[in-house]
Amino acid sequence: MPTKDDDLNEAIRALGQLFLAKLPAKFLEIETAIQRFQIAPADRENFSLLHRSLHTMAGSAGTFGFPEMGEQARILEMQLKNYVAGEVWSQSALDAFCDQVRNYLAVAEQQRAVATSLSITGASALAIEKNLSGIAMASPAKKLIYLVDAAEEVKLEITQQLEQFTFFVEHFSCLRDLEAALQKQIPAVLIIDTDFDSVHLAGSQEVMRLSAAGYAMPPTIFISDINSFDSRLHAVRAGGQAFLLKPVDILVLTERIEEILASNYPRLYRIMIIDDDIELAQYYSEILKRVGMITEVLNDPELVLEQMANFRPELILMDVYMPNCDGVELSKVIRQDPSYLDIPIIFLSSENDLQKQIAAVKVGADDFLNKPIEPELLISSLSSRAERYRALRSLVMRDGLTGLYNHTAIKEDLIAKMSSASRDVTSVSVAMLDLDNFKKVNDTYGHQIGDQVLRTLSHLLRQRLRKSDVVGRYGGEEFVVIFPNTTAEVARLVLEKIRIAFNKILHVAEQAEFSVGFSAGVADSRQTMNPDDLLVIADAALYRAKHAGKNQVVLGLQ
Repeated sequence: MPTKDDDLNEAIRALGQLFLAKLPAKFLEIETAIQRFQIAPADRENFSLLHRSLHTMAGSAGTFGFPEMGEQARILEMQLKNYVAGEVWSQSALDAFCDQVRNYLAVAEQQRAVATSLSITGASALAIEKNLSGIAMASPAKKLIYLVDAAEEVKLEITQQLEQFTFFVEHFSCLRDLEAALQKQIPAVLIIDTDFDSVHLAGSQEVMRLSAAGYAMPPTIFISDINSFDSRLHAVRAGGQAFLLKPVDILVLTERIEEILASNYPRLYRIMIIDDDIELAQYYSEILKRVGMITEVLNDPELVLEQMANFRPELILMDVYMPNCDGVELSKVIRQDPSYLDIPIIFLSSENDLQKQIAAVKVGADDFLNKPIEPELLISSLSSRAERYRALRSLVMRDGLTGLYNHTAIKEDLIAKMSSASRDVTSVSVAMLDLDNFKKVNDTYGHQIGDQVLRTLSHLLRQRLRKSDVVGRYGGEEFVVIFPNTTAEVARLVLEKIRIAFNKILHVAEQAEFSVGFSAGVADSRQTMNPDDLLVIADAALYRAKHAGKNQVVLGLQ
């Protein structure tokens, strides 16, 4: 069965073959440009045409397995820039430069002919695949949890609660059983008692033993009755990623588990690639998609504002030199819109003039990378910038307690989702949720426990819903959930399962353990395409759920 790597390599080979097939046309473009430049070197349009042709070749040839072809094009490009910068060329110098370009084309054509005869299975294909080596998609983590603890009450407490978050827990009451289990299957997370069966450091020492024996140990969370530096230090030395005291706070435990699992998934950054070189843009797109990024390729700069409104990128990767509108001008156009002031813009170009790079950064670019670029460096540079942008946006758009979208952000997202649904002729459902008797929880157990209940519900919603669903804290104990491509009837069934699971979760306070329910109202865009009106319909359904006895999910009236 073909793997994702096989599919990617096949796509890259196809792009390489396409580049190879288009080389004669690229050579002809350079030949035409050099003829025009030699006849009228003072004509700015002639210079621009030749410069852009050489610049494109310098950036793309090395990427597709022809490093010498790309490097020679870069040298010629630099010589041409010296001319336009004011260096005086005699007629003989001009003719000599044009001869260099023609000699370059002759050598490049020989390289193309050899590569064509090899059907790109020779050096060029090997160079492309070498560029791709070392970039692997992380395998999705499974939801299997190993719990190693001799205490039966710990098993019941942790297992029953984690199952509400859709984890499958396998319990081991004998420490030696862990080794046999690891031989069969590696879990997503291991939870183990540091002082197993009251033997000091027995759990952490067993984890160290297994690791030294060569076992591929899963991420490990240690739990303990003893809050000592010695216990914590041994947990760290055993590779522990968390240390929690008993009785275990289930909310904190699930949050730690989710953080661990999230680190195993690709970060789905939204990257817009703007480059008039179609094959090169597609190449970068394939590289980024391989590590889980979402890409949008744009070859016509004039469409940038329209595409940005639809795609909503978290980073823009663009070339400096493009016809009709260069990258510097385009970045100014983007920055004119206040909505896009903070989106990172990274230039990727074969331009290596430091002053040009500084000028590009001054007009709003965040970084400048040189073509050709190693895939690992490209991925690392884009990931760090996109992550920083996402973190800063979260500070503005997220609720501080729950980490969910705040009131303003969730309404903006609903508007965007409904606009998209209108174009695609699909349904969007929206649900209003409200915790039942929440004032009583705060009055009885205190606001700190009330905050814990809010965080537990928000965590359960994020964990149980699809990646495409959006959750926000609308205010107080009220939440909003947006379900793209979903009818109200389907959304109601999903929320009903979450309601049942939430009602089974026990919240721990000093006075007692207790459970909480929620009520919800659901409506969808078949009832109205106005976002505000849709929220009103869902809110009215929530009101009816409250007055019908609470702890239920009700559909909005048509």
